[in-house]
Amino acid sequence: MRGGFVTSGQRLGWLLGGFLTLILAHGSSLHAAEKAEPKRSAESKDSFNLILPYTDLTVGQGQEVTMDTEVVNRTKNPVQVGLTLDAIPKGWEIGFHSRYPSYPVRSVMVQAEKSTTVEFKAKVPEKTKPGNYEVKVMAKDESGATSQSEKVIFRITSKKVETGGLKLTSQYPALTTPAGQTLKFNVDLKNETNKPLTASLTAQAPEGWAVRFKPQFGDTVLSSIALKENATETLSVEIDSPGRAKAADFPVTVRARAGAFEASVNLKVTLRGSPDLRIGTRSDTLNTSLTAGKRTPVEILVANAGTAPVRNLSFVASRKPEKWTVEFKPEKIDLINPGELREIKMEILPPARTIAGDYLLSFTPNSPDAAAKAVEFRVTVSTPTLWGWLGAAIVAAVVLGLGAVFVRLGRR
Repeated sequence: MRGGFVTSGQRLGWLLGGFLTLILAHGSSLHAAEKAEPKRSAESKDSFNLILPYTDLTVGQGQEVTMDTEVVNRTKNPVQVGLTLDAIPKGWEIGFHSRYPSYPVRSVMVQAEKSTTVEFKAKVPEKTKPGNYEVKVMAKDESGATSQSEKVIFRITSKKVETGGLKLTSQYPALTTPAGQTLKFNVDLKNETNKPLTASLTAQAPEGWAVRFKPQFGDTVLSSIALKENATETLSVEIDSPGRAKAADFPVTVRARAGAFEASVNLKVTLRGSPDLRIGTRSDTLNTSLTAGKRTPVEILVANAGTAPVRNLSFVASRKPEKWTVEFKPEKIDLINPGELREIKMEILPPARTIAGDYLLSFTPNSPDAAAKAVEFRVTVSTPTLWGWLGAAIVAAVVLGLGAVFVRLGRR
């Protein structure tokens, strides 16, 4: 065949050539995939990633830098990652902190295929010379071989850097009170932007504590506040501590957030502890029976159910019937620690001619550490047997005398 016609041999050759081309192309793609697979396998060997969003910062003298840092677990098992810093300039305060509340952190446990955020904070001293400073951040899987490092460059200038956003400050961030009381902190919330912002207000406090936000002058409880551009609002932060809280220092973190802007201030509440006097008897009743003219000891139990000791405790009979004698032994207790129970004797002596009946007396505990109310005690007095017979004889004589009078008058 000639001209525009194709022979059957040529057609067969074209078919074979196309088939070979397809085989070679498929083999090349398989070869490329085989090459890519080890690369992905090599990448997947890292158990975590350390993500520092900013590694080149311009900061003014005396300013503080805070940025969220993520540790991402790339495995299906929990990973513990140690965080260390190297080449820290002399006098700088720099490190990792937990977010709520803020504590120094040197190691992070990250759940499987999750991430944990910590705060990277750096405080530049006021007298730092302008220039470039480099800090090395290192992270290592404490049970594996993965380790990562990042360099953060600080470009220090003599002028403050305008950061904008929100700012929270407190002139008095630490206050002291007995347990169970309410403390009021004043905090200033500043909008450092050129636009109005509405900031939400939250607080992180120990379990069982209550925190409320109010205007500086007013009693309305706030959950958010509107701020004009470049304006500052003073807020009252009321913190209630539990009555049974131990004497210690407790951190409370206050936060304000408006969109991407966030500010926080750390407050400290120091609890002194408070005593709690409890007074009673073994029978749980505040009464007794005694005989007129006879000194009778009554057992009184004194307990401290508070969180602070009670010192120099004494008792005084604040109210008693006339001419009665009431004494306490011992006269004074030097110390009752929290949770301690002590016993005293209250000796009561009513006069011998006291008329039988019920009487009320009160005694008051006195201590420089605890203010306690007066305790009322009911006393039932009976007369001695001799006086009883004498009384009966007198009554009988009176009755007989009256009978004789009535008989004599009746005869008339």
